[in-house]
Amino acid sequence: MSERASALPHPRGRVLATWLADRREIVLWWAATRALVVGCAFVVDWLRTPRGYFNAVLFRSPLGILEAWDGIWYRHVAAYGYILIPHHQSDPAFFPLYPLLLKIIGLTEISTGVGGVVVSTLLFLGALLAFEELGRELVGPWLARRATLLLAVFPTSYVCSMVYPESLVLLAFALAGLCAVQRRWLACVALAAIAGLARPEGALLLLPIGGYAAARWRTLAPEERARALAAALAGPAAAFSFVLYLAWALHNPFAWSDAQRAWSRSFRLDGFWRALRHLGSHLSDKPWGARDVALCVVTLLLVGLARRAGVPWGWIALGALIVVLPLGSGSFESDGRFGLLALPAYWGLAWLSRDRRVFIPLAIVSAMLLVAATATVPLVFP
Repeated sequence: MSERASALPHPRGRVLATWLADRREIVLWWAATRALVVGCAFVVDWLRTPRGYFNAVLFRSPLGILEAWDGIWYRHVAAYGYILIPHHQSDPAFFPLYPLLLKIIGLTEISTGVGGVVVSTLLFLGALLAFEELGRELVGPWLARRATLLLAVFPTSYVCSMVYPESLVLLAFALAGLCAVQRRWLACVALAAIAGLARPEGALLLLPIGGYAAARWRTLAPEERARALAAALAGPAAAFSFVLYLAWALHNPFAWSDAQRAWSRSFRLDGFWRALRHLGSHLSDKPWGARDVALCVVTLLLVGLARRAGVPWGWIALGALIVVLPLGSGSFESDGRFGLLALPAYWGLAWLSRDRRVFIPLAIVSAMLLVAATATVPLVFP
């Protein structure tokens, strides 16, 4: 082989380089929005304003506001495992995969706070790239790109740079959906299980994955049907396995539900009615209550618009239930953050901003709200 031939890049290397070059815009938007979030955290730490619910301990790290709230609980699970304290807020309410990731980070002598922020931020880049690939399959490359950029700058995406599992779940959702579309069922099983072990919403992957399996059922060979069925059930099975683990480890089959009740997150038959009936007091008693209510309504509208973009009904149902089911606890609190996982909302938002004259102002306003949301983390639970 000549020296000239040996110097040529490997074909796979050329394909990867071309693939990354085509997605450079996504990487730039990810870098810019994460710079806004992290930079805002540094400014809040420097100014020590607003202090809100935070004490001096949380300002010991320049990234302290990104390590706070539930991040403290995830780090506690990583350090000590699960401990149920009856009638008090305790950590069995938090699913295990993200704390396990933090525990692995801790073995490297890196702070689980700083390490969690870095890992969540990097996982968010992976989630954006995977989300665009899924979007290309469902709504075409143009809408997929626009939806991905809007997810990167979405106001509640600051959570994806906190010590929270949202980045991991977004990545697992997108990759599981992509594998289902491509009929890579065994990979889909693993990814759906990851989602189910990271957040209870992972169980809802049953809907889009089951939809793909049902639509192709007649064309599948018997062995492929078994794999497709396993992929559809992997998310619910993984989520339920955590409940079984707590029953074994804590000798309490209701440990998760007991912990949820202490966090005022337990599902009640009259929960939806209570959430609506107490809406007025929620808005008046909590200054930030309007944020969650507004995000709940907007996300549901955007999920509905996603159908206009051709998004399958399985994904529409997943997006709607992610927003609606938490209201069964009787409260709108944090529903905006839960809605961040409703992937169809971004396809709906992209369809709504098809005109560049809408897209650019929307992106600018979203970036401003992203900064505001980050700066006010000490004042309001995400």
